[in-house]
Formats: sequence, C-alpha cells, structure tokens
Amino acid sequence: MAVNNFDQRIVNLTHPLTENEKNVIEYIHQHQSEINGLTISELAKKIHYSSSFISKLVKKIGYTDFAELRYDLKSSIEEKADSPQYRVINQQKIDISKTNSMLIQTSFDSINHLLKNSTAIYVYGTGHSQANYMRELSRNLMLLVNVPVIFLSGRSEFESVQPVIKSTDCIWIASISGESRNVIEGTKLLCLNQVPIISMTPFSDNTLASLATYNLFYYSTPIPNPIRNRDVVSYLSLGYCIDYVIREYIDFLQKLK
Repeated sequence: MAVNNFDQRIVNLTHPLTENEKNVIEYIHQHQSEINGLTISELAKKIHYSSSFISKLVKKIGYTDFAELRYDLKSSIEEKADSPQYRVINQQKIDISKTNSMLIQTSFDSINHLLKNSTAIYVYGTGHSQANYMRELSRNLMLLVNVPVIFLSGRSEFESVQPVIKSTDCIWIASISGESRNVIEGTKLLCLNQVPIISMTPFSDNTLASLATYNLFYYSTPIPNPIRNRDVVSYLSLGYCIDYVIREYIDFLQKLK
C-alpha cells in the first residue's frame, strides 16, 4: 500500500506542530473516509476546533484549502480499494517513516532532564512483546544513568511498586492500546502521587497518553493474516522509538560535557 499524499505531507513536514494541531491531524488520519463527506464547518463542529484553525493547519501541511485535502484523501482511498494486494514490506517502511516524523517533532528536553534528575527509573511493558522491547530500554538506561533502573516484568510487579514510587522517580509505560484497565487504574494512582509518567503508545487518542506527563507515539499498522482470521502486529516501530530515545539522551549527555 503506497503512502497517501496526506500521510506523506505529515512525514515530510519540517515545521513543528502544536498539541492542538497534532490532535486535528490525528483525527483526520483516523477518520479519512468520514472526512470525505464533511465540510470544513462540519469537521470544526465535530472536533471542537474553529474552521479558521483547521484552514490554517491545512495550509501549513501544504494544501491550498480544505477541499484539496478532502480530494486527496478520497483519491487515496479509491486507489487503495483498487489495489490487488497489500504490500506488507512497504507498510513497514511507512510505519517507521511516520514514527520518525512524530519523534522529530517531539521536544526531548524535558524528558532528558527527567531521566538525568530522577532518583529511580521504572520501566514497564503491558504485554509480552512490549515487555521485551522495554527490557532493552531498561538495559540501555542502566548504562547511562547513576540511579536504579527497575524493569517490571509483569502486572503483579507493576501493581506492587505503585504505592512506593516517589514523585522524584519516573516510570516508562508501553501499551499497544493505552486502554488496559489495570494500566489505567495504576496510572491514575501514580498521577495522584505526582509521579512523572512517559507513555509509549501507537498514534491514537488513548487514555494512557491523556494521563501521562509525556507522550511518545509510534505507528503500528496491523498486517492482514492470509491463513487465520487474526491480524499480525509488529512492534518494530516501538523498537525504533526506544532506540531514538536512547540516542536523544546520549546526545543530551554529550552536549552537557
């Protein structure tokens, strides 16, 4: 599946986006079919942003107006529908490219200072695959910080440390949905204790990201399974995100010297 023009414009964007702009782009990305049937006024009412705000954002992305964006989305959807096959390898490149674009637009200053000044760092992945990648994050952090790095290997460990994590510590949480009940309940408790939280989730409007102090997003498009009625999910983009975090922190430490 070739990347559509809208996604490509976001990937190639060199200007930083505000949180409000990211919210609008996220909605358009998630509801491309729906956008085709809306006027700019209808979209503004639906997502609670002004028409003028959306119009300025559309031009910032590189479109002449909202109508051009809508036509672009329609053409991409029709092209996808006519495609005889799903190009799996190409989608991998798209996911990593879009993840990279999101990370480039993220300011890591506060996150880097948090890593440097925390009295302890906790790392948790909500599922088996996420945990494997987060273990890599904890392993690298152990080499770069002078405080304890505690890898939480499962739900019971995550729950057991919630009452003892201090506001001077921080915790990294990776989730595929950002909606797991035990994670949300634990995150709310951590928020009450004013513990800084860095979430790592797929690019979506999810509860974990809304509760976290800082959000890092990655793209992971489900891969249709040709032999079973269950999609295959790749976490390669999460791995890329983790590698980016480590490299950003190393660069931060080098500049301090």
